[in-house]
Amino acid sequence: MSDSHFDAGPGAPGRRYVALLFADLSHSTELAGAMEAEDYAALLSALRHVYQEAIPKHGGVVVRVQGDGLLAMFGYPQTREDDGRRAVDAALELHRSVRGLRVALPAGRTLSLHSGIHSGLVLIGAGDIERGRFELLGAVPHIAARLSDAAQPHEILVSEEALGPARRYFRTAAPRRLQVKGRDTPVLAHPVDARADDALGAEAHAGRGMSPFIGRAAEIELLEQRLAEAMGGKPRSVAIAAAPGMGKTRLIEHFLRRAMARGCQVLRGYCESDLGAVPLQPFRQMLSSEAGVDGRPEAAEDFVRLLARRAESQPTVVFVDDWHWADDASKQVLAALRRLTDRRLLLLLSTRPAEHGEVIAVAAQTIVLAPLSEAEAAQAIATRLPGADPFVAAEIARHAGGNPLFIEELCHSAALGGSGLRPDRLRRDAGWLDQLVESRVQRLPAAQIELVRVAAVIGNVLPIWLLSSITGHGVDSPAVRGLAAQDFVFPGEHPGTLRFKHGLTRDIIYESVGLHARQRLHRRIAEAIRQRSAAEAQEEALEALAYHFDAGGDAEQAAHYAELAGDKALAASALDRARAQYRAALAALDRLPPSAEGARRWVAIVQRLGLVCVYDPLRSELALSRRALHLAEQFGDPATVARARYWLAYISYSLGEARAAIAHGERALAEAEAAGEQRLATQIVATLGESHATAANYGPALELLGRAIDVKRRHRSGRNTNVGLAFSLVCRAYVLGDRGEFALAYECFDEALACIGDVTHEIAATTHGWRSAVLLWQGRWAEASEAARESGRIAEATRSLSQLSIARAIGAHAAWMLERDPRAVQAIVEATDWLAPRESGLFRSLNHGWLAEGLIAVGRRKEGRHHAALALRRARERDLLGVGMTYRALARDAAATRPDAARRYIERAYATADARDSAHERAVTQLCEAEMALHHGHARQALALLDQAAAAFDAMFMAWHLGEAVRLREQASRRAG
Repeated sequence: MSDSHFDAGPGAPGRRYVALLFADLSHSTELAGAMEAEDYAALLSALRHVYQEAIPKHGGVVVRVQGDGLLAMFGYPQTREDDGRRAVDAALELHRSVRGLRVALPAGRTLSLHSGIHSGLVLIGAGDIERGRFELLGAVPHIAARLSDAAQPHEILVSEEALGPARRYFRTAAPRRLQVKGRDTPVLAHPVDARADDALGAEAHAGRGMSPFIGRAAEIELLEQRLAEAMGGKPRSVAIAAAPGMGKTRLIEHFLRRAMARGCQVLRGYCESDLGAVPLQPFRQMLSSEAGVDGRPEAAEDFVRLLARRAESQPTVVFVDDWHWADDASKQVLAALRRLTDRRLLLLLSTRPAEHGEVIAVAAQTIVLAPLSEAEAAQAIATRLPGADPFVAAEIARHAGGNPLFIEELCHSAALGGSGLRPDRLRRDAGWLDQLVESRVQRLPAAQIELVRVAAVIGNVLPIWLLSSITGHGVDSPAVRGLAAQDFVFPGEHPGTLRFKHGLTRDIIYESVGLHARQRLHRRIAEAIRQRSAAEAQEEALEALAYHFDAGGDAEQAAHYAELAGDKALAASALDRARAQYRAALAALDRLPPSAEGARRWVAIVQRLGLVCVYDPLRSELALSRRALHLAEQFGDPATVARARYWLAYISYSLGEARAAIAHGERALAEAEAAGEQRLATQIVATLGESHATAANYGPALELLGRAIDVKRRHRSGRNTNVGLAFSLVCRAYVLGDRGEFALAYECFDEALACIGDVTHEIAATTHGWRSAVLLWQGRWAEASEAARESGRIAEATRSLSQLSIARAIGAHAAWMLERDPRAVQAIVEATDWLAPRESGLFRSLNHGWLAEGLIAVGRRKEGRHHAALALRRARERDLLGVGMTYRALARDAAATRPDAARRYIERAYATADARDSAHERAVTQLCEAEMALHHGHARQALALLDQAAAAFDAMFMAWHLGEAVRLREQASRRAG
């Protein structure tokens, strides 16, 4: 590892996670103008003295003092997990000291500071007379300075990134959101007033930011057993031991609430590290109002006697948090309490493992918390991030590694990023969390620090041969075993690999490695992988080669391997990986000097990316396709231009922009025919047919699809999977189904499935998905649900969020029709929300129509009408599939109070059925109109409508709907009687 040259050692400059404090004298310009120069100079000298005294006391370093302003850094030369808290404590002392300065001031003037504190990653360089002791580069100094500027006199503004869980130690006012230039999201800033007093601090410590309790059933059961024994007069002591973030506090708070519900009194306190702690602090917090021998308790014996007395009168739980910071006097109290007998007392402690992971016994029994199970992690993510799409949820679970704190922070980050967060764009911006992880790293021996940083550059999964090749450390190396003992790495899922226990930990460590050292390592790793894979199957290493060459700054090699990796992923129907690799290849090509060859490669990659977009569209890819067309027109021949325009048409189609798809498709067809590209022309004919089908232009759609299908059948190869023919058949099938020709539709679906065979391919998800939609139209709810499940299974396997969303929504609508369970409606809401940030409109009127109907039916009228408006907006793009249903939902909603409006909605539903040439849609609207007529007492009108609807249902084998028509007809006949 001699050539890695990390900026990693404690005290060395380079990338570091720090907390920065900016402080300025308020109204300093006015003061300077109102004071004699000598007096103002004395004031500045006094300020500098305050700064130089207070900052080191709290573990900080004065970076520079400029005039009356201060920049101080916490986390250098040694990163501590509580650097943000140290910065706040220092700021509070500065503000107190400045308010108390005895200097000559003009009449009516007082002194005050305004301060800002922010945490994160900075690049530390050597300073000079102008820049101060150090030069700090990055966004963190800028944000800290802006917080200071925004603070009022006497005010300390601390970002959430810097404060984090340490907020429990301070009194804070309502947070403010501040927009900072150069940052996408506002900074959440907490005004800090003072340190919390003991009682308030313990209470805040207990309850701050608690999310719902999840899992830990075995631990709760054990605690309940010990409580029962204590309540029976047998004192017990239990310690909960775990590293930060494993959920000690949530477990204990959940248990304490249950103890109070059983009639126990709960006395709580917490220990602090070296900052602000006093002897016997946790017990002082518990018994601050009690009387000792000479007034308030002071000696350890006083606290033991008072607690023992409490446990005589009422079952008592004594809880001390952060016991690992306990002072010697507190330990004496605990030892004395553990010797008590015949008391209804449970001693409960939370603590952390010691430096090397071992647990030091401080109670009769110690519960060591393990990471959350997969099921518990999934439940925690669903609670913290309701409605998250399953791919994002899985990525959060993978990064968090079962650590509840990491789950919470990643979910918070995802929520800030919006529901459009994708697994390859996870955000993380908690500076205090960075410092917590980095403080763990810096407690390692120097060799292990360098090893874990190299491991982070290799990746989340570490092939043992590669780690050994780069570092010289094999799996049996003491340094590697040390990292495992410290819970950084553990055996991977595949033989011959290790992996980071928490992906988030790996990310934080990776960011701490200096850029140039990181690039050198990436290039070494890439070459090692390439040399090894030259003798083996290089296909297995394509993604790794693309990643390491890209991170190492070799754009040419990165583009080459990313393109190959994308092709491999596409062939395996791994859509999300194919998309990521193709986009990485495009980004790498953009870093190369412009050339005609580069432009042609760019166009070819975008066209393959279009194959992904067909099944899982993203609006951002429309811009890529437009650029590809522009490049083709510059550097390509007529066939290349026609092909680029074709893919622009196809991506427009996949996003639901039917008009644009038809316009581009017709022009591309003319260009392909002029260039003599008959195979391409057939593809364009099929796409034009599909585009006309989405626009409900069923006549042209069937004619074009028929032409394409005939050609594809004639030229069908011997391959099992014929994707193009299958897709055209699926489109013809749903057109026939919408026209009520269900038998012919199912024949097309069967032929499409025969084109696919038994392989797991995204076209199979499309086929089963549309089959389930047609089954819905026919009222075959259970069969529709089964087909939707199969579509969803394949969509999950191929990582197609769009297809998974459609499958889940169809299945939920089928469940709604079968059971009328409001939870099914909510499932449609969630599945629809997954795709909202993608801005894809393809057949989205179906989702909005289902939601208009379901939400209005369950009484969520405002939401239902909102989705009705969205469905009608989709009608402008000729997306009509959910529009008739929407009008019927609005008609039912208006029937009781606005019969004229209801009548208009029914007329529009008929018009929509006519525009679609949809026999089943017309019959279902007749059923709805008959239902409303019967409700208003127009039995004969209802009978006439029901006779027409029943005949149509019978002809189309819509048995469920026919049953509804027969039931209503019986009611109408009795009333007309």
